[in-house]
Amino acid sequence: MCVLILAWIAVLLVLVLLLVKLTQRPYHQDLRARDVHKGHRWCSLGSSNTCFCNICETLAIGTEGMVCDSCGVCAESQQCISAADRTLPCKVITTKTATHKHHWVRGNLPENAQCEVCEEDCGVESGLSDWRCCWCQHCVHQNCILNVAEVCDFGRFRNCIVPPNCIRLKFSRIRRSLLVKEVLEPNVNSWSPVIIVGNRKSGSLEADAVLSSFRHVLNPAQVIDLAERSPQEALEWCHLLPSHVTCRVVVAGGDGTVGWVFNAIQKMSFERAPHVAILPLGTGNDLSRVLGFGEGHSRDVDVVEYLDQLTTASPAKLDRWKVHYDPPRNLGIRMPAKEVYMNNYLSVGVDALVTLNFHRARQSPFYIFSHRQINKLVYFTYGTKDVLERECNALEERLEVYMDGVQVELPSMEAVVILNIPTWGAGVRPWTLGAGGATAPKQDFSDGRLEVFCLSSSFHIAQLQVGLSEPIRLGQCSTVKLCLKGAAPMQVDGEPWEQNPGNITLTHSHQASVLVKQQ
Repeated sequence: MCVLILAWIAVLLVLVLLLVKLTQRPYHQDLRARDVHKGHRWCSLGSSNTCFCNICETLAIGTEGMVCDSCGVCAESQQCISAADRTLPCKVITTKTATHKHHWVRGNLPENAQCEVCEEDCGVESGLSDWRCCWCQHCVHQNCILNVAEVCDFGRFRNCIVPPNCIRLKFSRIRRSLLVKEVLEPNVNSWSPVIIVGNRKSGSLEADAVLSSFRHVLNPAQVIDLAERSPQEALEWCHLLPSHVTCRVVVAGGDGTVGWVFNAIQKMSFERAPHVAILPLGTGNDLSRVLGFGEGHSRDVDVVEYLDQLTTASPAKLDRWKVHYDPPRNLGIRMPAKEVYMNNYLSVGVDALVTLNFHRARQSPFYIFSHRQINKLVYFTYGTKDVLERECNALEERLEVYMDGVQVELPSMEAVVILNIPTWGAGVRPWTLGAGGATAPKQDFSDGRLEVFCLSSSFHIAQLQVGLSEPIRLGQCSTVKLCLKGAAPMQVDGEPWEQNPGNITLTHSHQASVLVKQQ
């Protein structure tokens, strides 16, 4: 009997050791690929667009037409869609050839297109006229196409594209899908492929059109919808690439989506961490403003212009902070601690209350707005509402603030804000406002320090928005501890919730690699 017990103990020890070893291995997840042989990737042409059907050659107007967002083939009806799927090949993800030939698509050329051979205007005739390669985006006349070399060089963005002859796929019988098995390095100078990630179901619902625009220019396998796949699966590209190649990850979304991707990068082990750039969508986008990529785009993004900006962007490091919540004992029982990570800012009080009310409104099934300007108006309405109600009045009576271990005396206030980046509240730079801004310590998102200030009311927030006031600065520090004695609204990077009493500690965690647009 004793021998049997010892044997079971030995088996359990082996299992524990194996589990520990597995958790220490680099995180890997299969990267799925779409089977283009099953047909095109169809999406609506859009209410304001027109095209000529590549099957029946009739003019399709607005929502009557469909277009493949990968290769650009257009179809006017369901019958034409079925015919196009059978007879017109889509933009391939992988090939077994050593070189790659042009993939010519007839007609529907972009405005102001010029022939790559004779440099004259192209696609100006009515109907399906002239040709465009869906890889290099070069356009040619019908009479000039024979003068173009067979091999495609992938055009001006060849250092961003993963060529199909460099991708090796395998079929998984378990998952019943194609998986990317290997990625080879092409003979391209300064090759640094771009992976696009976005969630078509989040925020202002603009990401779907943006992802389609990138599939049109890049290898469709490089564009991943987070509504269908996890960030870890998208980032598997960074494991598949050769170890000396730096991958660039473009996050098409708001601050919440950016933080989601940063968290996934932290969980995965990379020999060379990817550089993260932002294509801002939605309303806030404070980190995007700091990195130079602007306040937000509509669904009609100029992908060519953005990739040009990405080519000249420079790498930088961004501090990321661990936010640890330690609840008090309740009837002698301590509830589990909670940890999140902060990139932009944290706030407790009226600032977070306005964000929380707006967030609850957007979660309602009756909220039908998705336009950025309407969302801003609704947000402003909640801020105006609190000017009268003052739900966070006298916050200093239920909050203690410790900066680098020293308790700070708090003024009469309704919110405390902790900054990692210079902008807050959709573009406001509070730390440098007013007379005190000229002498305030310099901000840097990579210096391992935080800026802490207070807000006296919702009206104070409105004054900061238009530059008519300045914050109540408490100073800079490397660690912050908040002792919350009563429930209060709280937010981290625009994600709000109602925070219960307890201790909240901010400590430096690590640095993320980001790209900063050249001004």
